[in-house]
Amino acid sequence: MLHSFKEKGIAYSIRPVTLDDAQFIIDVRLEDAKRNKYVHKISRDLNLQIDWLNRYFNTPDDYYFLVKNNLTGEKEGLISIYNVKDGAAELGRWVVKKGSMATIESIQLAYKFAFEKLNLVEVYTKTIQDNALVVEFHKSIGAKTKEILINEFTIDGQNYNAVWQFVDREHYFSFVDSGLEEKSLKIFQRNLKIALGGFDFHHIGIATKNIEKEFKSYAMLGYIKEAWFDSDINQGVKGLFITAKNQPRLELLENLEGSNTLDYWLKQGIKLYHFGYMVNDIDKAFDIFTVKLGAKVVSPMKISQFFGKRICFVVLKNMFIIELIESKS
Repeated sequence: MLHSFKEKGIAYSIRPVTLDDAQFIIDVRLEDAKRNKYVHKISRDLNLQIDWLNRYFNTPDDYYFLVKNNLTGEKEGLISIYNVKDGAAELGRWVVKKGSMATIESIQLAYKFAFEKLNLVEVYTKTIQDNALVVEFHKSIGAKTKEILINEFTIDGQNYNAVWQFVDREHYFSFVDSGLEEKSLKIFQRNLKIALGGFDFHHIGIATKNIEKEFKSYAMLGYIKEAWFDSDINQGVKGLFITAKNQPRLELLENLEGSNTLDYWLKQGIKLYHFGYMVNDIDKAFDIFTVKLGAKVVSPMKISQFFGKRICFVVLKNMFIIELIESKS
C-alpha cells in the first residue's frame, strides 16, 4: 500500500518502496543464485515489476520497505510487514544485497515499525525449513517456534515445509530489541570504518594548565613521554604525547601564551575532552560526520604542526568531541 512510514536506525534506515526502486528489487532478488533457491521467482522484465508494485500500492495493510545505508545512502535490501490481521502480521519479502551487513538492523527496524507504529501484538515469519541459516538466525535473535507447516510453499514445482516462528510484543520489548540494538551498534562501527577507509583510534586529548605538572600524575601510572610539539600556532596550544603499556595514548595540551583554546574545558573542570582518530580520507570523514551524522564543527580544517597533515574537530549530538587526523600513509 502507499504509505509514508520511515524508521531510522544507527547504521540503516527503512523507507517506503517506490516505483523508482523497481530495478533494484529485480537486481537484489536475482543476484545470488544459491539464495534464490528459497525465494519466490520473479521476472527480469522491469514492466512486470512496475505492474506488481502498482498492484501492491492498492493492497491494504501491506507495508513494503527499502533498506538504505545511512552512511553511503546506498540501497542494500528490502523487507515487508504484511498480512496484518487480529493484531498479528507476517514479516517477509526480506532480502539484502550480497555482502551487506543490513540483516540485523533491517529486521530490528521492521519490528520497531510493527510494534511501535502499528501496535501489533505479534510478528511472525514462515521460512522454508531447508533454509537452515535463516531459521537459525530468527532463533538466535529470540524468535520462538510455533509449528512446522507441511508443504507450505511450492517453488519450481517442488513443495517445501516451512518453520513458523514468531516474536510477541512483550518478548520484543523485554529481550529482542536490546539484543538487536547492541548488534546494530557494532555493525555501524564496521560500516563507519569501511566508509572512511580506516578509522583508527590514536589518542585521548587532555586539557591542562601546565603539562609538566600534569605529567607527574600520569607518570605514577606508568606513562612515559613520547613526543613534544612546542608551538602549534594554528591550534593555539603546545602538547605532549605520552604512552603506557596496555593504556591509551594521551595528548596533554596547554594553551600558548595569549591563547584561550582550552579555557572552556579548563573552566568546566573537563580534562578528557576529545578522542583523536586517524582517517585516510579526511574530506570524506568530515562529510560523513557533519552531513550524515549531524556533528557540528568545533574547529575547522587546519594543518597540525605535529602531524604535518590536516586535522579538524567536530562534536557529536551527545557533545562528544572527535578530532579527525589525516593519515600520514
